[in-house]
Amino acid sequence: MIYDIIEKVYKLEKQGKRIIKLNVGEPDWLAEPSVIDAATQALRAGKARYSSAAGEQELREAIAKYHSCEAKNVVITPGCKFGIYALLALSLKPGDNAVAFAPYWTAYNLMCKQLGCQLKRVNLDLQKNFAPDFDALEAAIDSRTRVVIMNSPNNPTSKAWSEADEKRVIDFCREKGVLVLADDAYRDLCFTPRGDRPLGEGVVIATTFSKAFGMTGWRVGSMLAGEETIKKIVAFNQMTVTNVPVFLQIGALKALEMKAEIEAKARALSKKRAGIAARILRGKLAYAEPDAGFYVFPELPAGIKGDGVAFANALVDEAGIAIVPGAAFGDYSRFFRLSLAGDDASLESALRKIVELAERAERAH
Repeated sequence: MIYDIIEKVYKLEKQGKRIIKLNVGEPDWLAEPSVIDAATQALRAGKARYSSAAGEQELREAIAKYHSCEAKNVVITPGCKFGIYALLALSLKPGDNAVAFAPYWTAYNLMCKQLGCQLKRVNLDLQKNFAPDFDALEAAIDSRTRVVIMNSPNNPTSKAWSEADEKRVIDFCREKGVLVLADDAYRDLCFTPRGDRPLGEGVVIATTFSKAFGMTGWRVGSMLAGEETIKKIVAFNQMTVTNVPVFLQIGALKALEMKAEIEAKARALSKKRAGIAARILRGKLAYAEPDAGFYVFPELPAGIKGDGVAFANALVDEAGIAIVPGAAFGDYSRFFRLSLAGDDASLESALRKIVELAERAERAH
C-alpha cells in the first residue's frame, strides 16, 4: 500500500506534476559535512575492502558505550531494517508468531509473511493516546510467540511511551520467556530527550543512523543483544551482505562523535514542525500529539465516506500531496500518516490543503 502510493507519485512526477511528499519516512536534513568528509577520506584511503561481518571494532565499541554493554553485544547491519529481519529470521520458524503493538511499521508484517509466520496485533486506541494495552498483550501471547516488537517512539503515531510502561512490557515478556525486540529508530528524536536504552536480559535493541543523523541512504544500523544472538546475526551477515562498507562505518563513527549536537538540532527541528502541524490540524482532525520524530497519524472525520486509501488517492490527484493510508499500519483504515519532514512553507501549505479537502469531503456527505 505504501509502495502503491510511491509508484503513483513517480508516475505523476514523470508527467511533470509537482508532488509534496508527506508519505516518505525520511528526514530532509543530510549528514553533517564532517561526517561526509570522514567517509570520503576513508574511501580515498582504500577503506573499501571486505571486512568483519560483525562491523568495525571501534564503531561497535562506541555504540556499546551508549547502551551499557560491550562490543561483543553489538553487530553492525545495513540499516536496522535488515537487522530486524535477521533477528526475526533467526527467531521464528514457520508457524511461529511475533506480536506487535499496532499501529505498527508495515515492514514487520511483510517480514513475518515472508518467513511463513504470523504477526499478531495488539491494537491500540487513539482515544487512549495509543497507550499500551497490557491485557491485550497477555491475550495475544501464546505457545508459538517468540518475539514481541516494541517500537517506542512509534512509526506512524510518533507516540513515545513512558519509560515505566516500556519497562513493564520488558518485564512482562521476560516472565513469559518471550524476547523483546526494541525498535529504537526514533528514540534519539524524543522531544524530551531520553538516554539510549541500556541493554538488558531478554532484550534485543535495533538502532539506526538513518533518522536523527540524516543518513538514510548510508544504510548503517546496529543490533544489540546477548553474545550468542549477536554471533548468529554475524553469521547471517556473512552469508548475505558480508559486511557494511567500511568507509560508511567510519562516517558513522564520526557522527557518533557529534551525537549530542546532531540529535539536539534534529530534535528541535522535529519539535518545531510538530508545532506547525498542531497549529493547523488541532480542532480539525483528531490525532495524538507526537512526542518524538516527524509523523502524525490523523483520523478521518466520521462524516467522510470511504477510507484512508480513497482519501490518499483524492489528495494526490486533486492537491498534489502524497500521504500513506492508515491501513498500511494495521486495522486503521480511517487513518492516514503524514510525514512532517519537509520545508516549513511546503509543509504548512500541504497541511492546510489536507484540512480543506477533509472539510469539503465531510460537507459533501
